[in-house]
Amino acid sequence: MKPKIAILFLILSLLFSTSLTAKEIPSGGEIMIDAIVARPLGLASVGLGLGLFIASSPFSLISGTFIQTGRRLVVYPLKFTFTRGLGDFPGYMEELELVQD
Repeated sequence: MKPKIAILFLILSLLFSTSLTAKEIPSGGEIMIDAIVARPLGLASVGLGLGLFIASSPFSLISGTFIQTGRRLVVYPLKFTFTRGLGDFPGYMEELELVQD
C-alpha cells in the first residue's frame, strides 16, 4: 500500500512542479541602468509615440488599424515606463496580435 501512495505522490509532485517558477531578482547594475537610462528613454518614447499616434491617426482610421497603432505607439511605452519594477525587463510585448487580411 505504501509504495502505491509513494508512486502517486511522486507522479503528482512531478506534474505540479513544472508550474512553479523562480523569479529572477535584478542586480544593482540592472536597477541603476534602468533608472538612469531606460526610464528616461521610455518617457521620451511615450511623448514621441503619442505625437506620432496623433499625426498618423487619420491614416490608421482609414486603414482600420487605429487600436493596434495606439497600442504599439502609446500603450506599450507607457507599460514599459510606468508599470514594471526597477531592473525588471520582462517580455512585456510578447502578446503580439496578428493582423488578418
